[in-house]
Amino acid sequence: MLLQHNPPLDHSIPPNTPHSVIQSLPSWQDNVSYAMERHTQNESMETCYPRFYIHPFLQPLIKMTLKALHASSQQTCLLFPSENLAGSFRSYMHLQFPSSFPEHAELHCVSQALNSPPGNEIFAVLFHIEQQRLAMRFWTFSGCGISTRLAETCVKRQNGNLQMTLGLPTVRGHEYADYYDSHTALTSASEAKAKIKALYAGIDTRSGGVKNIRGVEGITANDVYLYPTGMNAIWNIHRMLDNVRRSDISDERTFTTVQVNSIYSDSYKLLDITSGYRYFTNETFDDLEQFLENDDCVILGIFTDFPGNPHLRCADLPRLRRLADKYRIPVVIDETVGCHLNISVLQYADVVVSSLTKTFSGFSNVLGGALLLNPRSMFYPQFKAYQDTHYADDYFDADALVMELNSRGFEERLSKINRNAEDFADWLYSRSQMGGMKDAVVEKVFYPKYQDRDNYHRCMRIVSNAKHGLDVFLPGDKVQPGYSGLVSLSFTSLDAAKAFYESIQCYKGTTLGTVITLLSPFTAIAFPPDQMNWVREHGMVEAMVRFSVGVEDISRILNSVDAALSVAQKC
Repeated sequence: MLLQHNPPLDHSIPPNTPHSVIQSLPSWQDNVSYAMERHTQNESMETCYPRFYIHPFLQPLIKMTLKALHASSQQTCLLFPSENLAGSFRSYMHLQFPSSFPEHAELHCVSQALNSPPGNEIFAVLFHIEQQRLAMRFWTFSGCGISTRLAETCVKRQNGNLQMTLGLPTVRGHEYADYYDSHTALTSASEAKAKIKALYAGIDTRSGGVKNIRGVEGITANDVYLYPTGMNAIWNIHRMLDNVRRSDISDERTFTTVQVNSIYSDSYKLLDITSGYRYFTNETFDDLEQFLENDDCVILGIFTDFPGNPHLRCADLPRLRRLADKYRIPVVIDETVGCHLNISVLQYADVVVSSLTKTFSGFSNVLGGALLLNPRSMFYPQFKAYQDTHYADDYFDADALVMELNSRGFEERLSKINRNAEDFADWLYSRSQMGGMKDAVVEKVFYPKYQDRDNYHRCMRIVSNAKHGLDVFLPGDKVQPGYSGLVSLSFTSLDAAKAFYESIQCYKGTTLGTVITLLSPFTAIAFPPDQMNWVREHGMVEAMVRFSVGVEDISRILNSVDAALSVAQKC
């Protein structure tokens, strides 16, 4: 028995999933075209990752906005859930087009024109169609556009339906039907957000007292801040660092960031258009220390993903923490891939961040992000003061309700994903050149168990318990910590990688942490062909695919992969 058939190009995964963030990309070339910005948006597009394109739910609102504002045929706009975010976009556009985009270009509140629900405002910023490509960079890397559910609600209100919609699957026999048939959403968005914050903070009150799994004393849910997307959380961290760190410096030195091991591709691109960055690896920590000793520039922060995506490398966090303390530099750890129920990294970070869209939700039909401040950090007083002054809750209520609803199966899902991914990685390893099979078409398996294993184990919750005495398991804890769900593999040739991708029967699209197994040629979609030298310098290869392993019967995963490996082996 094999995995599910992949739907046609630009259709939703799974099929008939409203608000799915997985856009089907059946061929290798589909992914390359995506990376080269040649993937066109047309009427057949059922869905997309909402940061990358104008989602189909938003398109009618943009048309209504342009009509209401009497825009010319050469103008278009983007929509934002607050005046502040629209203002940030306006400032960005002025920097990109100083001669044609006035610094004080008018913001338009279009809430009434779009019939937005009570308590929700929508702001539009007009610009010339020819400026669309650079405008979309802000949309993508800030992650602060309006919610697809807010857009759907507005359209329904225009048609006389004033009820807020959650946009859950309704087709009989849908893959998520059993879950939604047995779970009912809360009615209070504030209660949903409180529960999300507590779960992300690692706080549990079930035993009568309050315990946390983070291994750091003093955490409260008030140290968690929710955002509409994971990238919006990262974008706001950069704004916080820029504000707080610059206020401490009186001279004119340049500012930059440090990045250790490969991080999420869009995080690179955000760094490129903000402060810039310097890149280091586990093998160049001595060079990092030498760089930190140089006071020619100010380091806003040190960023690392744990583990990295897609190569699954793990930084030596204790050593990184010692360096950061020595030079008084904040450390930001993106724990999206590892997941805080598997790893305990807050003790080494000043801020941790995660895309809740991924494993926390699991059903790939709602966006969300969160950051957590470490109350034991030397920067905590400054960071907390900044957040409490500047934070605005732009997380749409319907998204919060769906996120909380999805999170209720979090622990059980993650345990199953951990087991499946480890079994899958072990199976692949035994069939790879890395594992000793000289003639194998699989060259290397990228998985925390097989690289930087000590660095990962040092931060694994159960290992931390044995070594540091942390309270890592809650009473009745339902999750067995593991290596999480990402497994990447490289092939002996690009042709073999393409043959594997084209022939396999499974879902093919971006994102991770889903209950369904999902395949992506990560390098091909994240970086255009002219950046392959940069890719190799950063420890990745072009002939690579990445699996996000789901909760299906492991035999279905292995059967699908085995059949595709047979095809790839012939290349």
